[in-house]
Amino acid sequence: MRPETPRGIRNYNPGNIERTSTRWQGMALDQSGDSRFIVFSHPVWGIRAIARTLITYQDKHGLRTVQRIIQRWAPDSENNTVAYVAAVSARLHVGPGEAIDVFDYRTMLELVRAIVRHENGPGPLPEGDWYGEPMLAEGLALAGILRGVRHGDCMDAGGRATPGAVADEVSA
Repeated sequence: MRPETPRGIRNYNPGNIERTSTRWQGMALDQSGDSRFIVFSHPVWGIRAIARTLITYQDKHGLRTVQRIIQRWAPDSENNTVAYVAAVSARLHVGPGEAIDVFDYRTMLELVRAIVRHENGPGPLPEGDWYGEPMLAEGLALAGILRGVRHGDCMDAGGRATPGAVADEVSA
């Protein structure tokens, strides 16, 4: 990969997630390439990490607006959070204080796209993206976000969503 390629893309960590004690799925065995940010073995794992973090923000911390999510993701101390919030809100076509649901596939897809674009600058794909929808969808699926499946839906044996159903194993 070219040295001028943004760090987040080189590290397969397009959200620029910093190192902590968390052992992420898909972390590269060799982390010596970057002392501050995690290095993943493939972009889908970095995309998954973004999605899992956003799910935690909603479920554990109650963050349900672009403004609150981005203020936590990219604090003012290191970022122009106002510009970041504006860019993400524009990508999602919502106001900064409007509630969103990260379990909605399309919402999560666009939220991740916006974060990746803001963290790494414009990419080579249409709309300045770095990854196409197939790669993003794979990363989201690894995080449990599937196209056509609402949060709380179960899957039948054929892999189809069964809205509002409770899996037999759970109720038994």
